[in-house]
Amino acid sequence: MAKKTIIDAITKLYSKLGGNLSDVLGTRSNVNFMGTGKSSEPFLDMDLNIEALGALSQSKAVNELKSAVGFATADKLNDIQAGKLLTNMMKMDEFYNPPVVTNITDLATGTKDLDAQGLESLRTKVLPDEKKSALMSRLDEIVKKKQTEAAAAKTTPFDEAVEYNARPEDVIQNLVDQKFGVGYFDNVGESTAKRGSAREFLVNALKKENPNETTFADIVDAVDVRAITEGGGGAAGDPLALVDKYFGPRIVEMLPSGASSEEIAIFTERVLTKVRDASGLRPSDPKFDRMTARFVEDFARGGLAKILEV
Repeated sequence: MAKKTIIDAITKLYSKLGGNLSDVLGTRSNVNFMGTGKSSEPFLDMDLNIEALGALSQSKAVNELKSAVGFATADKLNDIQAGKLLTNMMKMDEFYNPPVVTNITDLATGTKDLDAQGLESLRTKVLPDEKKSALMSRLDEIVKKKQTEAAAAKTTPFDEAVEYNARPEDVIQNLVDQKFGVGYFDNVGESTAKRGSAREFLVNALKKENPNETTFADIVDAVDVRAITEGGGGAAGDPLALVDKYFGPRIVEMLPSGASSEEIAIFTERVLTKVRDASGLRPSDPKFDRMTARFVEDFARGGLAKILEV
């Protein structure tokens, strides 16, 4: 059976093209697995003829997909068949939903990030009649060049397979990544190693005691203490979220990933003694501004140089 990420991509694209998922879910559940040979569904074995789409309405073309997508949602396809189906659907999507050319800069006014429609509107409003013709011709050439370059840059995963002899499953994964972005169907956040470092850092910070001044343990919320020491707490109790809450995003970025206990202990001591905000306050101060947190060695010169003397 094909990978779940491929099937997810097929169903998402089917909906985008205007297909109704309720028409295909479970429609092929009573059919045996189709195997590796040729099938009765051309979308699974043959390349889509883009020119032929010009003779079909989008609804008619999507209707032709219904049977093949039904096999996909019923887990009746292997990776090769599902990959061919997804490739053909991507071609159909590009035909019916062509990408909009953006990021055009109007040379006459310096206006950036225009699309073709916005550019035409701008030219109509601000350009003298004698300059419109030459600029329109030039800008039309730029638009056509960008479209040509974009089309020439596109290669299908199967082209890559021929050139690099990649495994079919890797080719299909690349296809999904190209269409929807790397990790589109993943729910993976920060690395486990960095999250573990964050938890150990927070535990170490809680243990630090100083009878002469306020400590981290004095300012942290009780519910957060429980999340640090016992776990849980949902997204708000995530160790990385808690480091950001009390120490700021810069400290989150500098957390060592997969560090040893000794390294975390050194990092904890450095944060608690060497980090200041823009007013010179330590993280253990209730008024500490986490958004301006910096290590004191970052302030080599300037108005905050006196912090180095603290």
